[in-house]
Amino acid sequence: MGGATLSQFIGRKKRTDGHIALVGAAFAILAIAASVVVIVPPNETTAETRPEMSVGAGGLENLSALFPRTAEYDFVAPKAGTYELPSLKQAPGGKLVDMRGEHVELGPLLKGRMSLVSFVYLLCSDTNGCPVALSTLFEVFDGSAMAPGLKDHLQLVTISFDPERDTPEALESFAFPVNSDPKADQKLDWHFLTSTGDEELKPVLDGFGQSVMRVADSDTINHLLRMYLVDEQGRIRNVYGLGMIDPRLLMSDVETLLLEAKGS
Repeated sequence: MGGATLSQFIGRKKRTDGHIALVGAAFAILAIAASVVVIVPPNETTAETRPEMSVGAGGLENLSALFPRTAEYDFVAPKAGTYELPSLKQAPGGKLVDMRGEHVELGPLLKGRMSLVSFVYLLCSDTNGCPVALSTLFEVFDGSAMAPGLKDHLQLVTISFDPERDTPEALESFAFPVNSDPKADQKLDWHFLTSTGDEELKPVLDGFGQSVMRVADSDTINHLLRMYLVDEQGRIRNVYGLGMIDPRLLMSDVETLLLEAKGS
């Protein structure tokens, strides 16, 4: 996908909580020196001013209210539980590597809790690509502190499809704001994963249906922007593309699955 300057990216996607600026800066720094990256943690002012959610006997309620309605997503979010999310297919397993260099079995990781799974590469500069997904996930990560108990039901899983450059060390550097967050124990667990190579990664991409095409003699990787909601049984329940990656939509779907589990 096409590139863009950092200033163009920030100008087009600016948000009040600073997550877009953080992600854009992270990409720019990694493009210069992926081996050593220092990233300033995101500004949490917006998250801290949001009302804390209550936890009733039935679980979390009104999760979409954690996030404001924006000009970019200027519509009323659907009310959780007023619709159904059919099971699309089973999410694939596979052997991946975490940012400590340890092997991770994807299948077991995606069971026991819901997961928001995203596929990215750290050198992506497309304003409608990886930065959109990651900035939204930073919003969800910070907002989850206002929803006690949500981390018991939901986790974030980000998988790189550029294993040659997105080494465990590069992922760890990019994830510095998450790993160093003093409130991390109150927020969602966020797993950053890569692989040992394309052969190991291919069945994971194919299983999710994530399209990736490498451009010869270029640092650019063409891909479709996709995020996947996987339920606690490892089934894909929704797929989000450009124009759908709104925190309110994501949280309405998460709450819908929570209500489904409660009803069953």
